[in-house]
Amino acid sequence: MAIKAQVNAILNKKMDRQDFIKHVAVGVVALTGAGTALRLLNQKPAAGQSSVGYGGSAYGGEKPTAKTS
Repeated sequence: MAIKAQVNAILNKKMDRQDFIKHVAVGVVALTGAGTALRLLNQKPAAGQSSVGYGGSAYGGEKPTAKTS
């Protein structure tokens, strides 16, 4: 079914206020979710970016450095 036909079917469907709000909410979630997913898929890591998070650094927040004595 073409998109125009789907839109026309939704616009011509009899619905009360509650059904209308449900349709609008589903549409908004679909649009924002799709945009966010595309943004995450197109995101490229920066050069030299180190891992951050669990296991990304030494316990206590600092990485050990070589001692020069």
